[in-house]
Amino acid sequence: KNSNEDEVLEGEDGSKSVVIRDPLGVVAVLSPWNFPADEILLLALPALAAGNCVIVKPSEVTPLVGQMVVDTIKSVLPPGVLQIVQGDGKVGQWLVESDGINMVAMTGSTAVGRSIMSACAPKLKRLVLELGGKDPMVVFQDADLDVAAKDAVQHSLENTGQVCCSIERVYVDGSIREDFEKRVVDIASKWKVGNGMDENNKVGPLVSIMQRERVAQQVDLAVKQGAKVLYKSLVPDPAPEETSFY
Repeated sequence: KNSNEDEVLEGEDGSKSVVIRDPLGVVAVLSPWNFPADEILLLALPALAAGNCVIVKPSEVTPLVGQMVVDTIKSVLPPGVLQIVQGDGKVGQWLVESDGINMVAMTGSTAVGRSIMSACAPKLKRLVLELGGKDPMVVFQDADLDVAAKDAVQHSLENTGQVCCSIERVYVDGSIREDFEKRVVDIASKWKVGNGMDENNKVGPLVSIMQRERVAQQVDLAVKQGAKVLYKSLVPDPAPEETSFY
């Protein structure tokens, strides 16, 4: 059965309803850099399965991964059904505002999501947005501190923290704070930093120098405002300048 095939539903009283599934047309997929392969598949494959044509714009930070994924899928599709455009936010804006686009699917920042929603509103274009968050973790007095500390480290540092649903901040009951902090430092110290292609390493580099500077500025500002650094990993040596952003 085709995904767009009409479906007849029969009621107990003998009535019939017909479900008609028509493709929207052309779907623009704007994918992020933190999961440059997975997110294209997540957004593009359902659109293709529903009978739409798709134009993918990968993040300008990870263009080659995007190209590889699109080329692989294109190899089993009719010509023109799946296409790719490369470029920065201006290219994405042009794509979103184009009269030839019927739907936009995007994973990215909240600010960009607002902009896309505004651009789609005048023509009521269909829209799917997965946007960034500021996810908290709360540790109560009666919590299992071993589990809580493990989760705090794991879900803060996975993919070098470059996940929209990573733990961004932790609220801990004051009576267990010191004990919790010690356990977190002990676990974090075992997360080795280095080349992500080495299975012995658990934390790789950030995606770009811009992202590294942003994170460093956040840490510096927190310290300036009174935060205390309890643990700092060693930066791998050698870490080639302009190629590895630890």
